[in-house]
Amino acid sequence: MPSRLFRTGLLVFCVCACAAAYAGGLFPTRAEAADPPAPVDSHPVTVLVFPFENESRVANLDWLGEGLSELTSERLLDRGVNVLTRQDRLAALEKMGLPDTTRLSHAMIVKIAGEADADVAVFGRFISDGKTVTLEAHILQISPPSLSPVLTQSGDLQGLMRVHSRLSWQILCLVDGKNCPPEGANRDESSFSEPPPSLRMDAMENFIRGFVGMDDDVRLRLLREASRLEPSWDRPPFELGQMYFERRDCETALPWFSRVPPARPDGPEASFNAGVCHLIRNDAARADATFSVLIDRSRSSEIKERLPEFPEVRNNLGVAQLRQGKWNEAEIEFERAAVLDSDEPDYWVNLGIAKLAGKQAAGAIAPLERARNIDPDDKDARALLIATLESVGRGADAATIRAEAGRPEASEGAAHAATLNVQDPDVLVKMARISDKFDRALLRTTNEDPATRPATHVPRGNEGKHGENNRGPK
Repeated sequence: MPSRLFRTGLLVFCVCACAAAYAGGLFPTRAEAADPPAPVDSHPVTVLVFPFENESRVANLDWLGEGLSELTSERLLDRGVNVLTRQDRLAALEKMGLPDTTRLSHAMIVKIAGEADADVAVFGRFISDGKTVTLEAHILQISPPSLSPVLTQSGDLQGLMRVHSRLSWQILCLVDGKNCPPEGANRDESSFSEPPPSLRMDAMENFIRGFVGMDDDVRLRLLREASRLEPSWDRPPFELGQMYFERRDCETALPWFSRVPPARPDGPEASFNAGVCHLIRNDAARADATFSVLIDRSRSSEIKERLPEFPEVRNNLGVAQLRQGKWNEAEIEFERAAVLDSDEPDYWVNLGIAKLAGKQAAGAIAPLERARNIDPDDKDARALLIATLESVGRGADAATIRAEAGRPEASEGAAHAATLNVQDPDVLVKMARISDKFDRALLRTTNEDPATRPATHVPRGNEGKHGENNRGPK
């Protein structure tokens, strides 16, 4: 969080930044304040919200700094703004070698936001005497640097949701002017669909303490309590589903994921993880239906409904089809996944498996070689390639791979190949690889014109924590 000292130490920066902002027309003058300001940029901006600094003397409000950050993010998401997650912020801090307890100056906020690929940072503070609360926020554009005037709202602490909602509208009007309501329009908490207008302070406190907590049992208890207090709020069920999903307790995770509406910001990931659970439980038909719905949304004409194409979704649909004996359909999905992300070896391995299962052994060689070139240490890809080469009479090529440099992993792959029957579809299907990591970064492309959206996936290694596509359960 920003420290109290940063306002003094960077006063000159603030004055210069504000002057530049006014001169450049980014932020409105007092005379212009009645009209909605223009967006920060012509393209959809990406926003990173930092925890609000606690300048109160009320000890039991220590959770509210992170709470205001999450509440701001959720309300901006509710209006279609691209907002980075807390995990994105923590990943940027970790990459910079900073603990999440670091108190941040403006300069550090700029660096962290830049590391997270944000266009705009939102930060602020709150002051409360236990009865009333004052919220303050600044919007900091990263490039070129410019700082907004302070945004302020005050009211009773028990009416925090209404106070924060008014502040959220001020923030929204600065970062996304096209969604700014006209003067006199409803700007209280009921004008946001999420979180629910009825959101209770105790539900929010339980959620935040569970969301940021370290002990899993305590987190589960707090998140369940938040869900009990606010049954219509989908954030606690999503986080509960995530925790059980990470444990591979799909029986418990699935009911929680089912409480997350598909159109909500967490909806696509909840659906994806539910589909992975169906595969883990070997319910291929339900997995097929779940992933097919996500793919159908990529063709929606409604911007709010439309999703980008996810290679991991295509891959998992292919796995579900393999398990149903739909070799040709699975092959098409794996080919599409490989086009979207050509650097992921799992998609090429699965494409080779689909061709082998469909009795196209010669056609399986190229994708298996591609997988092996991407990851030379992939034992299963090596074993499949050796067995496939031998099955089509290319024993010399198979022997060359077997004899590779005497590496232990190469020998292990060769030994596996000796027992692998590439003529048996049941054996092959069991080797198909499930993607269990959902790349939420792609969701930020949904408000773009599909004609200008990049055709390929982010290259492996550049997408950050949420882009990791580890090999899932086999």
